[in-house]
Amino acid sequence: MTLFDHLDELRNRLFIAGAAWVVASGIMFGFRFAVLDWLQAPLPEGMRLTFFSLLEPFTTSMQIAAFFGLVLAGPIVVGQIWGFLAPGLYPEERRYAVPFILLTVLAFASGVAFSYYLVLPITIPVLLAFLGDAALGFLSIGRYIGNVLMLMAVFGLMFELPVLAFLLARIGVVRAEPLRRTRRYALVGLLIAAAGLSPTGDPFNFALVAVPLVVLYEASILVVGLAERKPRDDAESATDGAT
Repeated sequence: MTLFDHLDELRNRLFIAGAAWVVASGIMFGFRFAVLDWLQAPLPEGMRLTFFSLLEPFTTSMQIAAFFGLVLAGPIVVGQIWGFLAPGLYPEERRYAVPFILLTVLAFASGVAFSYYLVLPITIPVLLAFLGDAALGFLSIGRYIGNVLMLMAVFGLMFELPVLAFLLARIGVVRAEPLRRTRRYALVGLLIAAAGLSPTGDPFNFALVAVPLVVLYEASILVVGLAERKPRDDAESATDGAT
């Protein structure tokens, strides 16, 4: 295929992925009230969100629809990404298409669930309690939903690390040994990133972000090592069969 053929294929796949996202966002727009109630559950009992501008209800609805529409359209979007990359893979590697798509969607959903069920119920009360009873809180619905969705997106992408590591290892971009050699430097970088991503400065909330990052990095090294081992095993089996 020529460069223009690749660009044409990329355009078509982006169009399919974008169309799936738009349709899924339209579906989720119809469920925005149910999703909004779900997102407000971590708030203290009796606390209600408010809006302060004419467009805020609309923009918040679009945020909810776009984010969860992307989650809903995830299998199609990831499938288009795989379809674009598949011609550069070996035939035996293309059989990982379905597991890769399913694991990618599952990993992102797991990160969203982790942030919702573990991180938010702990961080939100801490953040709201900093001034105690000295101030009466009115939360902007746009800012609250934006912050919650950003946190969910960050954890969703964090949980993609092992899946991405497996794919990159299979196509020969990363290897386990360099990851092991640079582990100490990577851990320092991950801790710095966790400090920046942590919603509050207390050690407990820092650990809620740092521990998953470190565990996912170690899991990525293990996954890369397993992905490297199989080609060698295949090569040895082919050599034994030839002899």
